[in-house]
Amino acid sequence: SAPADETETTPAAAATESPAAIVTLRMKDGNSLRVRIIDEDGELYRIVTAGGLAMDVPRDAVAGIDAGEGGDGPRPSDSNYTRLLFSPTGRPLGKGEGYFSDHYVVFPGFAYGVTDNLSIGAGMSVVPGLGLDEQVFFVAPRLGKQFSDRFALSAGVLFAHAGGEDWSDDENLGVGFAMATVGRPDRSLTLGLGVARTVEHYETYRVVNGRYLSESHREVSHTPVVVVGGTARLSRHLAFVSENWLVLHDEFKISEQPFALGLRFLGDKLSADVGVIL
Repeated sequence: SAPADETETTPAAAATESPAAIVTLRMKDGNSLRVRIIDEDGELYRIVTAGGLAMDVPRDAVAGIDAGEGGDGPRPSDSNYTRLLFSPTGRPLGKGEGYFSDHYVVFPGFAYGVTDNLSIGAGMSVVPGLGLDEQVFFVAPRLGKQFSDRFALSAGVLFAHAGGEDWSDDENLGVGFAMATVGRPDRSLTLGLGVARTVEHYETYRVVNGRYLSESHREVSHTPVVVVGGTARLSRHLAFVSENWLVLHDEFKISEQPFALGLRFLGDKLSADVGVIL
C-alpha cells in the first residue's frame, strides 16, 4: 500500500491544475471544444475539458486551434472551410463529412467526403418553369490532402451539362483544376489553376455551281483560368471572403475579368454568404 503522506492524482485532476492555457479546438465536424492541451504527439492531442474530463483527440480530426479565452465563448468553425464563394479551396473534406449548399436559391448542391482524401460534389438547378431536361446538372469529384495545418492541395474535375435532351457536347462544360491553400481557416490564401474545355458547332455556307452547300464544323477550345481568393475572420460570427478569376482568353479583357467580394456569417452548423460579383 502507498505511504500515508502520498496521494494518488488522476490524469484529469493533474491536467485541470495544469498551467496550460485554455484554447478552442475547432473540429472538422463543425463542433468546437474549450480545452487545455496537456500533451501531444504526432497522432493525438491529450486534452482536458472545462468539466475536467481527460481524453485523447486524433490530430486529423482537428481543423484548427484558436488561442485565448474569448470571453463570449468558443467561436464557431467555418463549415465552408473547403470552399470559397464558389470554387473549392485546397483543403479536402474529411471522411464522412459533408454539407448542403444553395446558391441564388435555385442552385442547390452537396458535397461528401468518401475518404479523407476523396470527395464528390454534385447539384442541379431548379429554375421554375423549366423542365427537367432543361436544367443545369454538374458533378465534381476531387482529390486532396492536408499536408499540415497551414498547407493543403487538391485537384479534380468539374463536368456540367447545360440542358438539352440530346446531351450534345456543345452543351457541356469540362474543367480540370488544381487548388493550393496556405494558412489556417481563419486567415488563408487560395491559388488555383483550371483549364475549361468547351465545344462549339457551327456551319458555313458556300455557293458551288449556283447551289448553296453547307459544311458542319466542330471546334474544341481549352481556356486557362486562374483563381485567386482567400478568407479572413473578422469576428466571432463574421468572415470576409474574396474570389477572383482571370480568364486567359482573347475575348476577356482585363477590365471585364470577374471578381467577387463577400461576407460570411458563421454559425455552429450553418453559414450564409452575402456578396457581389463585379
